[in-house]
Amino acid sequence: MLQNITYHAVLINTDNKDYHRHAGELEINDFQIRFTSESHNITFPLNQLQISIGGAGDQLIFFHHPSQPTFSLYSDNHSILKNPVLIQHPELLSQIKQVKQAKRKIIYSILLFVGIIAGITASLIFSKDFFVRKIAEQAPVEWEQKLGDKLFQGLSMQYVFIKNDSLKTRFTQVAKPLLDQIQKDGVKVDIYFTNDPTINAFALPGGKVVIQSGLIDRAESWEEVLGVLSHELAHVTQRHHLRGIINNIGLYAILSAYFGDISALAGTVINTGGQLASLANSRDFEYEADEVGLRYLVAAKINSNGLITFFETLKKAHKTELQMEKELSFLSTHPATDDRIENLKKLQKNYPAYTPIKFTESFPDFQQAIDKSIKNN
Repeated sequence: MLQNITYHAVLINTDNKDYHRHAGELEINDFQIRFTSESHNITFPLNQLQISIGGAGDQLIFFHHPSQPTFSLYSDNHSILKNPVLIQHPELLSQIKQVKQAKRKIIYSILLFVGIIAGITASLIFSKDFFVRKIAEQAPVEWEQKLGDKLFQGLSMQYVFIKNDSLKTRFTQVAKPLLDQIQKDGVKVDIYFTNDPTINAFALPGGKVVIQSGLIDRAESWEEVLGVLSHELAHVTQRHHLRGIINNIGLYAILSAYFGDISALAGTVINTGGQLASLANSRDFEYEADEVGLRYLVAAKINSNGLITFFETLKKAHKTELQMEKELSFLSTHPATDDRIENLKKLQKNYPAYTPIKFTESFPDFQQAIDKSIKNN
């Protein structure tokens, strides 16, 4: 005779309208299962015993017997299915196998459901940039213009701008082939020069471009300056600033805006982007700006080597990569310079050879004019 094993169980009186439940102990021996509690003592013979699963999530093991039609027993202890008395009974063993098979189906269904949810979630996460890009494309240009104006007001208190309309006119005439390409993408460019020795230039949302005197002083040609300008304006035409802000508001808000009304994002975009630090571009954006900027240079027939030689000039002028990144990271987190140069050279191979335009305006003369203007201010 096998040793009796007891399990915690519950008796349900189905004859009662309230389905009263009584907690107790279930004992299995060679002939029957016995439920005992303070108020009940019920036995189900093993012969004709019926075993099934049920309850919330089918987490309970039920026992029924035709001799006690108004009572049911259940236990949440699934080890009861391994009871040696039950599995040695052929009829009960067959039922136990069916119960286990049903349990496996439930587990597989749950795993499938979880897998589907996980797959959908992963798909949405990986497609996040797609949704962000589409929202940015639908957003009114006025959002970025207001954001750019707000940022520019703050810059006016931080920078010393060079007030010389003739310099701006001369530069705009030289950059006209490039600016014409930018304007085709719906951006009107407004150029500003600042008295700042840092080698940098940056474009604000909406099209305002700030060129620091350090960039003009250290560059060796118009091609280098326009190469940097083309890259920075690519950030504007590709709406990187706006996309970066939208990307940070959360997946749920992004999906809500994509499938609903994007106008609710207007205040968030303008307020979130009110600080310069919030406009830092990702490395992916930097590579995209290089690619699009190069396309603008080629379309404008400007020598695209300018951007490459500019970075090479910077490398020579700085002892470490970190020093250079500090000077170039005002609004961007730039990729490593060597990687960027290599990537630009690869991109150049995608374009047929062309004859670059020659600038009639002397670049050294313009450099001197900038220096003279700074001294006279």
